Amino acid sequence: MSVNWDDYKPFDPGVSRPLHELTMREARAAFQRLMAAKSERIEELRRLLENNGVELSSSADGLQAINDWFRGEVEGNPAQSRLHPIWYAVVNDIGLFLGDVMIERNPRLKWVMFDKGKRDIAFQRHVITGFEGVANPKYNVDPDMLVATYGHRIIAGEGVQTDAFVTWVDAATASA
Repeated sequence: MSVNWDDYKPFDPGVSRPLHELTMREARAAFQRLMAAKSERIEELRRLLENNGVELSSSADGLQAINDWFRGEVEGNPAQSRLHPIWYAVVNDIGLFLGDVMIERNPRLKWVMFDKGKRDIAFQRHVITGFEGVANPKYNVDPDMLVATYGHRIIAGEGVQTDAFVTWVDAATASA
């Protein structure tokens, strides 16, 4: 594993606590900051992938190439059962990209800051909503959380789905 980080710059969310611990006002500001930086973050991801021989593409083959790269390169922190800190930035960038691909494939979908219940795992996080025909009116997809969980399973040596990114995008847009 040897990622060429070159000039990769992680996103600065402007907050130092988990989103669910912020006031609603702070969380909204963090969400707006992230959405304002989304294009820049996806461009940063494109450059990182390009420096590592992978093209950023929303096609099934492109998503699979990004998935394969992530699966092969993601690293954990040996002192903790967590990803190396820089990988959380990459996870966020990949999550933003996957969310935008979902929206590209189904324009009824949209990014929102989830504010429906303080006990919900998605509380004050950036998620995709707009799904039709689902039983739960609060149903959302958190691409960032999906990618982070996937990364944790990889570094833990668990068996993982080898086409997760393609499957997630297809499932989200099929049920939208």
